[in-house]
Amino acid sequence: MNTDELLALLVRHREELRQWLDDDQYRTFLTMLERLREAGADPERVGMAAMAVVRSLWPVPDEAGDLARALHKYGRSVAVTAAVPSREAVLAALEALYAAPSSAPPEPRHEPDPVPEPDLVAAVVAAAKQRLLAEPSRAAAPVGSPAAGSGPADVIVLTDPEAGPRSPEFQFDPGTGRPRDIVVRVNRILLADRDPWGAADWWLGGNSWLGDRPAALIGQVPDDRLADAAQALVEEGR
Repeated sequence: MNTDELLALLVRHREELRQWLDDDQYRTFLTMLERLREAGADPERVGMAAMAVVRSLWPVPDEAGDLARALHKYGRSVAVTAAVPSREAVLAALEALYAAPSSAPPEPRHEPDPVPEPDLVAAVVAAAKQRLLAEPSRAAAPVGSPAAGSGPADVIVLTDPEAGPRSPEFQFDPGTGRPRDIVVRVNRILLADRDPWGAADWWLGGNSWLGDRPAALIGQVPDDRLADAAQALVEEGR
């Protein structure tokens, strides 16, 4: 089982996980999942973090039915393949698992046929993209215009299937309408022209190193701190 399949398994059984783990155990599980997010693109760190996630689920009892069988089969004694998951998949899984409601252990019931794992991974990635597209944005500026920057990586452009190319609003100075200098600097570090979704996710997602969403810290912390955090992420993935 690779890490994308592990994430899909956890999302599919998020309600059971929240039911069978007490609050402290569930917080430990989420902490391990955060470490998987922070592992970046280093396969060795990803593999170790993924196994830590699985080990944090040891309290799940055999009575958990399909979930327990899946853990016994895939995780508790078999190593997870250290395939680096997409950033969108990890963040969407975290979002779904943080939102899972707590309740008493479920009564035994017939489980429906599981949704194929690849479909769940695609759904997780789609949910992450929808989350990013829901952020304030503007129509992408034409190439060569001041609002588009001077290079292809200066401004993040996301493709909305309904609204067309969009640029997240945080990138622009409200007075001039031009891209902020620190945004251009970081976008170039993150290669926003090659991975616009990943760059947008870095800006608009939680960041444990900075303590908040980087986009919310523009003008609140020194520009060098934002640039250093982006550079650390890139270097970690090399």
